[in-house]
Amino acid sequence: MKKYIFIVLVLALSMILPTVAGAQDEVVTITWWATERGRDTAATRDLHFQLARAFEESHPNIRVAVALYPSRGFGTRIATAIAAGEGPDIWYHYYSPDIAEEGFLEDLTPYIEASDINPDEDWFPIGQIRAFYDGSYYGVPRDSSAAVIAYNMDLFDAAGVEYPQPGWTVQDYLEKAIALTDVENDIYGVGAIAGGEGCLLWSPFSFNLGTDLVSPDGTQVVGYLDTPEAANAFRFCLEMVTEHQVTAPPGLQDQFGELVFLSGKVAMQVISNWELAALEEQADFNWGVVEPPRFSEDSESIAWTDAYVYYMWSGSNHKEAAWEFLEWLAGPEAQRMQAEAGIWAPNGPQVWQELGWDEDPVLGVFYNELMKETRVPNYLRNRFFWDCVYPAFDNVRVRWIEGGERDLETMLAEEAANAQACLDMSIGE
Repeated sequence: MKKYIFIVLVLALSMILPTVAGAQDEVVTITWWATERGRDTAATRDLHFQLARAFEESHPNIRVAVALYPSRGFGTRIATAIAAGEGPDIWYHYYSPDIAEEGFLEDLTPYIEASDINPDEDWFPIGQIRAFYDGSYYGVPRDSSAAVIAYNMDLFDAAGVEYPQPGWTVQDYLEKAIALTDVENDIYGVGAIAGGEGCLLWSPFSFNLGTDLVSPDGTQVVGYLDTPEAANAFRFCLEMVTEHQVTAPPGLQDQFGELVFLSGKVAMQVISNWELAALEEQADFNWGVVEPPRFSEDSESIAWTDAYVYYMWSGSNHKEAAWEFLEWLAGPEAQRMQAEAGIWAPNGPQVWQELGWDEDPVLGVFYNELMKETRVPNYLRNRFFWDCVYPAFDNVRVRWIEGGERDLETMLAEEAANAQACLDMSIGE
């Protein structure tokens, strides 16, 4: 009888063990959706696949299916797929932090707490605040970006104007722009987004003109956008276009795109490290970079920084595998790969220091900005910004530049009231 029982047990185990082994060898496929922008190179496209294959080598039970889509409309594509129950396991985007209220993002806090990740030490400040909402992390930073001022040394030398130095002020910036502008010879003090709403939204001036134009959570514009300080900030940016006429004309920007600085006819321009590769490859003049100007000699400079963020779909069927990939993408191996490819800057100080970027004459300026106090950009503080608040900025620019209106206090009071009504209705729905 005992012999019979032993044989039965052996047979049963022989049937179970292959099943267990098979489970261990089971390959899980996760989907990673990413975007291609018009300025992206073939190297950017290839990097996605290189990262996926490198991860698979160290994680043989996980396969990564990469899908690249145009950046325009990518957010809508994601939302549509999720509504249909067919969302990707992970993707990167630039949502405002409060998008977490929509419920389609996985709360990554438990995963992070169980890992070796320490956001305070491993990520730059912008990565921490862009991925964080209401006490939880809903993403991990893909990269890091900072804004500085690039200046054309040749134009400064020709005009006899001293190069900008750390600690300079916005008044210094304006004075240099005026001194460097020579319209008759097609030379302009500043370029691209220096005037108009871009100055107040996606540039360091949005934080360094003496006030904040939107509440920290993006839900309030009344009491921010309609103040005397806000009027002074708008006036500074708009007068560069009209009264001082130091900004490059639209035709020049149409010719050279976002990086009109490459024309060689613009003395200063706000740039991010996204533009460095093109500048290093194409500029046929001597140039340098310097930290953005502060509001006054008594104030501290507030850095304008940003980061794309990786997210996990809360409806994913492979969350553990998706987290393994996210953790790896945010870690040093993947961050070194993307840095050495010259595509995306690392998301934290460790890899910058390993590569010596923190000591580089150019990259070191960006590094110092990334280490400073920073804020979520105005347009990324609330998911209703583009529908409700951006029109206020745009309308003021049009009313000033095209309509010739000059009563900023009245314009801002009107536009702030309209924007606030739209925000209140949208948030209350």
